[in-house]
Amino acid sequence: MKNIFFIVILSLLVNCANSVNKSNNVSINGNCIENLDFKEQYFSNIKIIDSLIEKNQNTQFSKSLKFISKYSHVSFESTLNYARLYPIGAYEKDRKGWLEWYEKNKCNNIQFKKK
Repeated sequence: MKNIFFIVILSLLVNCANSVNKSNNVSINGNCIENLDFKEQYFSNIKIIDSLIEKNQNTQFSKSLKFISKYSHVSFESTLNYARLYPIGAYEKDRKGWLEWYEKNKCNNIQFKKK
């Protein structure tokens, strides 16, 4: 009887642990809880900025900068120029900060901010 109880408890624990690790939006590695949905969107926005920085700083570009600015520094003051463009020098410096911010905070289960 004790063996059956032990097996049932053990199987419940294994099933619970497996379901947490297989979640679609959280990767658990040791003490690190990483929100994979956030990671995908954060880096997708960086990729948009990467692709448009020297081409067409359009609405999509601006939306990506705004998204990133909710979490990490964006030098919006550098866009106060005649052309209203985000300068490549500011971008390179900011981009480094965005990556550093993510590495520093990724294990904190980062949540999306509303505004």
